[in-house]
Amino acid sequence: MNFRPRALLIPVMLAAGTLLLGTSAPAQPVTDLRTIQRSAAPGSPVKEPPPVARPPAPKPDSGVKVTLSPDGQTVYLVGMIMEGSFHRFDDLIRTAPKLRTVYLSSAGGYTIEARLIAALVRKRKLDTYVEFYCASACTQIFAAGRQRTIGPTARVGFHQAVLVDSFGAPKRVRPRTDRKLTSTTVFGVNGNDTLRLAYELAGVSPGFIDKALSYGHENMWLPSAEELLDAHMATRRADKSELSPPPGGSTRDDVSSKLLQSPLWRAALDRSPQTANAAIDEVWRASNSGYSLEEATAVGRSTLVLDATRTIHRAPDAILDRSLTLYAGSARTQRQRGYPACRVQVGSVTERDAEDLAFEQREDNLITDFLMSSERLPQMDGIEATRTFSREVVPKLAAAYRSSFKDGQEGKCRLGYQTFEAIDAMPAKQRIKAYRALLSLPGLADAD
Repeated sequence: MNFRPRALLIPVMLAAGTLLLGTSAPAQPVTDLRTIQRSAAPGSPVKEPPPVARPPAPKPDSGVKVTLSPDGQTVYLVGMIMEGSFHRFDDLIRTAPKLRTVYLSSAGGYTIEARLIAALVRKRKLDTYVEFYCASACTQIFAAGRQRTIGPTARVGFHQAVLVDSFGAPKRVRPRTDRKLTSTTVFGVNGNDTLRLAYELAGVSPGFIDKALSYGHENMWLPSAEELLDAHMATRRADKSELSPPPGGSTRDDVSSKLLQSPLWRAALDRSPQTANAAIDEVWRASNSGYSLEEATAVGRSTLVLDATRTIHRAPDAILDRSLTLYAGSARTQRQRGYPACRVQVGSVTERDAEDLAFEQREDNLITDFLMSSERLPQMDGIEATRTFSREVVPKLAAAYRSSFKDGQEGKCRLGYQTFEAIDAMPAKQRIKAYRALLSLPGLADAD
């Protein structure tokens, strides 16, 4: 999970890139900010080890934590499924003859480790249970359960497996094959074939499987409880929590109390309670899925910032001037450093330095002031916004746009930063209008 505090840049960059391309939005739906950038999501890609080199081993205290309940009937599997997770799981369940249920709370990890664990779950005919979050490689284990129960607020996420290089960065996705696999097939196979097999062995509907594996590794599908039940991915939905939380887990009230110490969270709850409560739920799930509260808070914070992105185009000029100054300054710093934020590896954790923390505080203050302000200007028409942006901004970015698509996602990320610099360099009378046009582009701004 990456933490890129410049969260507002990414949706703006995508909107600008869509306009410059002259195409519509991506065919695959974007569920939330985690699926646009891996900075916020507690959903890392389903990682399949490369043919030769494995990514560096995690630190001894990192990765999944495997613990047994006092009565010996539930095993808790919490956190990222990294190298060695299978051995931890195997060692523990060998000492648990009364074991009945595997409690899953994981954002995913290595497919090979997950499929080994799933094989043990099938062999022991264990049930699986998700109270908070199970995504990516974790879904292989969930699907292996005899009975598969989801809690009242559980989220289960799906996407394709991806090959990673020796540094943990994504390389490519191997398309599915027609190879016939068995429930005991583990090594030397396509990760997406074994994901499909895991779902097929559970009796999941073919249409659901096709959709689950149509999402790229940079995206995530979070189907509803009804979809999970209808497709037979889950066999039952609990009306209330049925198992004790994992050791060290936090209650929602505890998480909410800590978050609401921040003016940003208080303002969001006051002005956008539905979004704020969804973000609190997100932090709550992440904090019980192997992430620290600080890491989990970054997930929810990005949700609040993205929500503000959709309406800040109606802010008064003074707020927009602060916003443009903030993000253009960040863009200049990124350019001077060679755009390090655009080279963050998927699945890695980037330590925030003093500058990052200072930026976040300024961004929090900006979003808080915007939320608490009652002044809203009329929305700029989408056609006018497109024309203004095309006339004033696109010519200044033509060269940058052409070069950006040679470098894939990294190039598009740079283009987002360059867009802010280009607008900020305009004459005073033009810059706020051009910035408002950018924020008002169809697909980025939401009418309210």
